Amino acid sequence: MNRRWRVFAWSILVFVFLGMSVYLVLNPTRTGVVPNYRFAVTHWWGSSSMYPGGTHGFLYAPPFAVLFTPLNFLRPEVLGEVLWRAFGFGLFCLGLWRLARVSSPQLDRGEKSCPAFFWIVLLALPASLASLNNGQTNLPLSGCLVLAALALRDLQWNLAALLLSLSLVLKPIALAPWLLAFAVIPAMRIPLILGFFAFGLMGFLHPSPVYAFGEWVEFLKKLFHSYAPENLRVSDIFGSFGRGGFFLPPALEKASRALACLAALAWVWRSFVRRGWTGVSWAFWVAGALVFTIFNPRAETNSYVLISPLLAFAAIGYWWGGPGEKWKGFVLAAACFGLMCDGMGKPIYLATDVWFKPLIVLLVSPLLLRMPDAWKSQD
Repeated sequence: MNRRWRVFAWSILVFVFLGMSVYLVLNPTRTGVVPNYRFAVTHWWGSSSMYPGGTHGFLYAPPFAVLFTPLNFLRPEVLGEVLWRAFGFGLFCLGLWRLARVSSPQLDRGEKSCPAFFWIVLLALPASLASLNNGQTNLPLSGCLVLAALALRDLQWNLAALLLSLSLVLKPIALAPWLLAFAVIPAMRIPLILGFFAFGLMGFLHPSPVYAFGEWVEFLKKLFHSYAPENLRVSDIFGSFGRGGFFLPPALEKASRALACLAALAWVWRSFVRRGWTGVSWAFWVAGALVFTIFNPRAETNSYVLISPLLAFAAIGYWWGGPGEKWKGFVLAAACFGLMCDGMGKPIYLATDVWFKPLIVLLVSPLLLRMPDAWKSQD
């Protein structure tokens, strides 16, 4: 990749992060969801419950409280805010950089420069801004999903297991791609079991194992209860249909999600049998991103950072494909910019809230089924 394009891309990323950091310093009380994390850490080390009643609040496993502990005790508090976002944004940016490195050998057909990284940043970044601002775990989780798919593609089983284990710490729904990898890829099973064991042990890093065990029990109760949320604007396909006045009975909605997960499993397995490692890694990434977004019963509009790198990478793949494929790339690029609708001003936000993002992803999802040529390059 030519230096000029790299400088453009990194300048955009640095500018965005510095702008967010300055905003936090000037508005130290604007902390997004981080107070929920601080609440959990304080109660964890105070041996009191991290999981009060209701379907909201702290919804993560006990290891997350351990992970966030060093940042919670930093002073001034805004330093912890900035470093937490640096962790998430850093993983996200690393994922984009690795995707550009995969794209470049195929996309640079004898030209002196290749703007792959610039375009991936330009397309994937808009959907990340809300999560970056709020300090949500969606941002590092998105980076972990990208890097895990790349690790599977490159047969790096231990690295993939590490990233999937970290994903479990970041968000319980990460169990979905963990199970996909465990079910389909035999070489991943032992590393995943070891990673899961380490994940469990991390949740017992407390002076009282009895208290820690009790928090695991409370977490599971909270988890099952929270997936029927109260007063939550769910931004998945069912939330989108509901905004249009079409409501499914709860039992049918749950059955539909289960069928979608089974279909994802079948597709990933079929890809493994027919296309080998690169095929299964691509199917794993696509299936994981769709489960995280349009089939996630707690999806929010901010959750779509979990699929924006995939849309950006696929868009570039179509752009540099055959002459009849370019229009598909433009459709996916338009989808990427559509995912920043909640940052385009209050009138657009109110008009598109909940329904627009899942509808976009649902409509363009068939374009994700085909594996880009660049992803195949090491097969």
